[in-house]
Amino acid sequence: MRFHQVSKSFSGVTVLSDVSWDLAPATTLGLVGENGAGKSTLMKIVAGIHPSGSYEGEVEVAGETAAFAHPTDALHAGIVYVPQELMFSPGLSLAENMFAGRLPKRMGIVVDRDRLHRQSVDALQGFGVDADPRRPAGESSPATQRLAMIAAALSETAKVLILDEPTASLTEPEAERLFEHVAGLHRRGVSCIHITHRLDEVEQYADRVVVLRNGKVAAQLEEARGARPQMVRAMIGRDPATVAHREPGERHDRVLSVRDLRIWERRRPDGRPRVDGVGFDLHGGEILGVYGLVGAGRTEMAKAIFGAWPGHVEGSVELADGSGTPTSPRDAMAHGVAMLPEDRKVNGIIAGQTVRANMSAGSVGAVSRSGLLDRAAEHKRNQAYIEDLDVRPPRLDVTIETLSGGNQQKVLLARCLAAHPSVLILDEPTVGVDVGARFEIFRIIRELTDSSRGVLLISSDIAEVTTESDRILVMYKGRITGEFGPDATRAQLMAAATGVTQS
Repeated sequence: MRFHQVSKSFSGVTVLSDVSWDLAPATTLGLVGENGAGKSTLMKIVAGIHPSGSYEGEVEVAGETAAFAHPTDALHAGIVYVPQELMFSPGLSLAENMFAGRLPKRMGIVVDRDRLHRQSVDALQGFGVDADPRRPAGESSPATQRLAMIAAALSETAKVLILDEPTASLTEPEAERLFEHVAGLHRRGVSCIHITHRLDEVEQYADRVVVLRNGKVAAQLEEARGARPQMVRAMIGRDPATVAHREPGERHDRVLSVRDLRIWERRRPDGRPRVDGVGFDLHGGEILGVYGLVGAGRTEMAKAIFGAWPGHVEGSVELADGSGTPTSPRDAMAHGVAMLPEDRKVNGIIAGQTVRANMSAGSVGAVSRSGLLDRAAEHKRNQAYIEDLDVRPPRLDVTIETLSGGNQQKVLLARCLAAHPSVLILDEPTVGVDVGARFEIFRIIRELTDSSRGVLLISSDIAEVTTESDRILVMYKGRITGEFGPDATRAQLMAAATGVTQS
């Protein structure tokens, strides 16, 4: 594959400018850059999402000019694209989502359900995913959905596999399994473009690296291993600051108490609970990390605490003001709990609305006088969050979809902070967020805990959990199997996360 002087603009704003680089056969190229650098836009061009004629320059695939008018054109040319933001239809089955646009049919008309099921089972089992492809996709966690889409992509006959943040929400063993499959594709001559903010993955698995900054090629590195300093320098245009482990702050009164929490998938307590007997305390001034593999029950637990779990819930949740288990997200926010969800597209952003509307949702009362919204106060507060979190572009009047995924995440974090919660639940807060933005996000979170708030940090990133947490809980099959300090080793956390040891 070859890009030659590719440029693209949206509404007069240039997002790609004279981008040129090539991809060699049977190799992995790491494509990195800060949020808004143009990585996903470039891949949407080669995937046919941005059709030929909507950009300048030339894209070649296998020596021929690619003039894709539709994603199916790219797929037929051997381009398989797994985007960062998965477009799932929750009411359709997992199998129907996995093979959308290429469902097997009988006589070209009727969907062949038996064949679809076999294809889905083969793809899932080949990737080690334990999920029923006949169940509605909305019942699966975002991590399971991502694994399913990657499994489906790997089952295709591809020339180029494009993975945009493929390990988002995946644990280390799951990520390793993914890259083992990619290595197998290389042996068949397939190339891979790996877009990620996890630079350790680029060093370990990529052959070459292309760095984008502000829509331009900032660097091309012929050797990925050991190139992290050069990558970061090219991404941000300066030498990176050293990020130290969080120093434990002063521990304040208890702001959250969970006792014998048990939750079921449905509204009746049938069968084995998804979360079984979980209990812990969270204090003000504390960041409590929660680590575990996909299906461990972390997100389900968080949703129950936030009043957002649709199934049956037993046990008790006591908040700082003495109130009990929230009955809805509105009830939770009224009593000082805010949550940044794992899947921002489904449960986070308000589609079609401005950055201002998304940022202010749920906290209009804080900038109102006598029941009337104070526009000036709202603008001042929201503009301060834009500057503190370095949201790009720094505008409140643009629709949320015009922002990159990482910048959307910053807007949602600002929404949480604007509610002034005593408990902040962060479910995979840095998925799709670049290294500079991660530092800013956790700087804000540290300031929050310094003011006696408590943070529940759910993350699949071991380095993030150990660096940012004061204590770490590990979950396995709905139970807490370990509690550790920030000096816990990777081996200790993985042992507890796989049910090998308990502590």
